[in-house]
Amino acid sequence: MKLRHAAAGVCVSAVVAAVGGTLGKFGPSAGSGVPTGLPARVLAGYYPGWHEMPARLRDIDPHYGVVYLFAARPVGGPPGTTGAVYWTAPGDGRGAASHFNDDLRFARQVQGRKIILSVGGDGNGMSFPDRAKSRAFIASIADLYRRFGGIDGLDWNTFQANQRPDTAEMIWISLELKRMYPGFIISAPPAPWSAIDQRFCRDMLSAGALDYCAPQYYDGPNLADPAYVVANVDQWVKLLGASHVVVGFGINNAPNFMSDAQVATTWRELLRRHPHLRGAFNWELATDERQGWPFARKIGPMVLQASRR
Repeated sequence: MKLRHAAAGVCVSAVVAAVGGTLGKFGPSAGSGVPTGLPARVLAGYYPGWHEMPARLRDIDPHYGVVYLFAARPVGGPPGTTGAVYWTAPGDGRGAASHFNDDLRFARQVQGRKIILSVGGDGNGMSFPDRAKSRAFIASIADLYRRFGGIDGLDWNTFQANQRPDTAEMIWISLELKRMYPGFIISAPPAPWSAIDQRFCRDMLSAGALDYCAPQYYDGPNLADPAYVVANVDQWVKLLGASHVVVGFGINNAPNFMSDAQVATTWRELLRRHPHLRGAFNWELATDERQGWPFARKIGPMVLQASRR
């Protein structure tokens, strides 16, 4: 799956988050004017940092109301040596890196988008065996929050391959971030078939530490089969409730991806069965732009119009 096994690309700069500091001094910027909390309907896309010439954040198709910055990585490599994470900026071929902070601020304050930092992915699992490592993680997220001028949430993509989630500590971390930043969104993109991921999402939601899970239906055997998607989403809705489920798609002319027509048909059936689904996400934005934005412009209106029913 792309979020878990994506090929590495070229990045141009890195910011390594600091570990030190006390949690009490971290908080949202005063007077930012950014509404907090999760949108009524989610249309999201992943924005990987490895492309040399990605679109600037402000130039992403406007149907996308949620953008995942992919991804912060563990310092020292997986599963992380200290608990801190670092962020690598996107390529600057069209100015995405040099305008990053200004564009992020514009996307949030003017365009009304939610910008969520995805952590892990691409084999970068993380462990949280103790509170000291969890505190270091929070401190590094808070440092990135300040450096970026604010973000709207965190996407747990750290339970990778053989890395099981340390659920109790991840609940504590998530609740701390929600306390520090009112309205802070917590999401996770689980493997659709994984009983471990299902328990993690269920326990996180029960603890009030999760807003939604977004199972990923692409880049794996049979995952892009519409019949499998419909049946599997049924399971996730039964587990979490439709308003806590976002469905992950990938449109590409490649094995185990769907066409835009297949995504449209699948979404219609899902919505017929579960009218209160929270939304859909796309892997990934550079591919959508290269193809002429089929997910944003064909699937996006279908997802967003559903919120007005």
